[in-house]
Order: sequence, then structure tokens, then C-alpha cells
Amino acid sequence: MLSLHDGDSNDLQYSIESCVKSFSLLILITGLASLQSACPDTTLPKLYAGGQRVCSIEELEAFRDLSNQIEREELWIAFVDVGQGDATWIRTPGTRDLDAKDILVDTGNCRIADESCGFSSSVNDLYDSDGVGALIDFMQENGWITGSPIDFLVATHPDKDHYGGTWQILQNYQVGAFISSGIYSDNKTYQTALSAVNAEPGLVNLTPAIQTGLNPKEPNQLSTGSWGRNITVQLLSADQQAGTDNNASVVLMIDYLGIRILLTGDAEMPLDRRLIEIDQANPGALRANILKAGHHAGKDTNSSELLDRVFGGNSGRKYVIVSSGLRDGLPNAETLLRLENTVGEDRVYRTDRGDLLAGKDRSSSAGDDHILLRITQDGDLTLCYAYSDSL
Repeated sequence: MLSLHDGDSNDLQYSIESCVKSFSLLILITGLASLQSACPDTTLPKLYAGGQRVCSIEELEAFRDLSNQIEREELWIAFVDVGQGDATWIRTPGTRDLDAKDILVDTGNCRIADESCGFSSSVNDLYDSDGVGALIDFMQENGWITGSPIDFLVATHPDKDHYGGTWQILQNYQVGAFISSGIYSDNKTYQTALSAVNAEPGLVNLTPAIQTGLNPKEPNQLSTGSWGRNITVQLLSADQQAGTDNNASVVLMIDYLGIRILLTGDAEMPLDRRLIEIDQANPGALRANILKAGHHAGKDTNSSELLDRVFGGNSGRKYVIVSSGLRDGLPNAETLLRLENTVGEDRVYRTDRGDLLAGKDRSSSAGDDHILLRITQDGDLTLCYAYSDSL
């Protein structure tokens, strides 16, 4: 009997066959484990600091089965490895076509230099990963085929590694509503993305979010319970008057059965301070179990005071997700150390895990370190790496 859960007492039985499948990619790429030594363990070799747990076959199948279920009973969040950038796929509990929702927060970048991006990529883009390609591949591999609904598409702010795949998502899925802060950007590619949003038949544009709210059926409400059964989502910030694009990021707090996930976009110190002010005025507003680190855990982000307010008093379940891809010095070593000291080294999960040791660069870093978060209806919380060869 093997214990598969961080901070959990639940055990799952692994067969030799599933163990072999779960570790085959790791063995082939890194050569750091033999099949004999890998099979008794469900954690990865410690390539460097960070979470090491691999998803079980049962978990991967459960995530994929969400696409076929009429009744969903669990909250799943996929932090998709889009290389340098962000894409978070939220799949909420409830009844399909009623209250269960599929939500995308950011889309990653698009690097293809033709009409497939909806805009002409720059020369610099050609050196980046095709983030949205990795995102769409992951979604379709998990049963969310072309034409499936995306109930809400959130563009946290006008950085291409967050919104660059918007056009392709609109081409592949039926998007119900678009949410953004509304900060003005004269970036031509962002303007092209907004034009595509406005041209999409039937799509509701909830911009600026701080005025429109999070759901067209609940005008001007900054908190909503309509994103899934027993789910509450609160808009903590989306400042269209912020001095920079990053600090205009849409910040969301997701609450399921008292377990809270904080998504902070590309928050830097000014937005950190704004969030701290919100918490001072509303004690506990920032308290969470899972933090998606602001600005890819870059320099001068995720301050100690912010982390204290997010995780303070939480001695048990606390995790950090870092989404990055070998570009711009991200993540920053000092920031990573601060995150690890706050939640524990093995509770920081990264979408760039092992990329350097595997010989990857910024153009090839996407697609192999997707992270799955699962919260059951009993309140069990687990995180793991969803390696594509595990099924």
C-alpha cells in the first residue's frame, strides 16, 4: 500500500503496470531512476527544490472523465505548463449545462508567425514556447474537444504570455463570457485579441470587471456563487487605472468547501500592497491554502507580508504554484526561497520542473509539467504532476 497524498492519510494501491507507465517518461528523459527503484515510489527524484508527486492512474482517469460526466462531484484545477506564461483551467462541480463550469484564466502565448495566432508574431515570439498549443493539446487529450464550452475566459492583463492564445481559444471553443480589468493597452496584438472577443457571436464581455462583476446574470457583483456547486469566487482586484499592466491583473479568490485558492496574475509589489490593504480592511480576505505565485515568482514579488497574510495561521494544507518557462530570469531565486520557507520546499509545484536538466530552452519548455489540483467533496486536497505518458 503506497501513500500518494501530500498531507493526507488516504492510500491508493498501485499495480506494477501503472507504476511502469507513470515513470516511463521520467526514466527515458532523466536517466535518474531505474524501473526497479521507481516502482515502489510515487515521487520524482529531487532534481531541485519543489513538489515531486506524480499523479496516479486513477487521478488522471478521474480528471479525464470530467469531460463525460453529467454530474461532477469534485473541483479540479489544472495549472497548465505553457512554458513562460500562465494558463489555469478550472473545472467546477455541479450538473453539466446547469451549474458545472469550465473556466480558463489566461491562455499562454502563441508563437506561430501566421494567421493561426490571429496576429503576426514578432521575431522574439519565435523563441518562446507555443503555450496555447500546449494548452489546447492538454484540453483535447482530456476530452474537452473542439466546440466544447468555456463558460468564462479571464485575461488577467495585457501581457502576451497571458492573453496571446485568446484568438485560438475563441476558434476552438464556445466561449460564454470574457473577463478583464479593462486597462488600456495600445499593444496591437492585445487590441486584435479584444477585437476578436467583441466579434464573437453571443459572447458577453465583462469589462471592466470591477464594474460589471463576474457574471452577466449578477450585474455589478464582485463575488459570485454561480461558477459551480458550493463554489464562491471573489474578485479582489482588477484596477484599470493601475500604473502598469501587471498591477492591473485580475485577482481571484476561489473558495470550495472552505478550501481557498488565490490567483494573482502578474502581481508585483504595488498590487501586493493593495491586496494587503484589502486584507487589513477585511481580515482574512487573503487567507488561502493554495497561492499561484504572482508574476511567475519574479524578483520583488510575493512579499513576506503578503505571504504571512495568505498562509498565516495555516499550519497544515498550504501550497504554492509557480508557472514559468526559462525566460527573463523567472522564477527569481530569492523569491523562490521565500516561498519555500513559507510553505515548505516540497509544497512548491513548478511548471518548469527539471527543464534545465532535461536540456530544454524557452522554445521547448511547454507541455510536460502540468500540475493538477483536486479537492473532493469530502475536503481532501491533493496536488500532482500530470505526466502525459501516465495513461
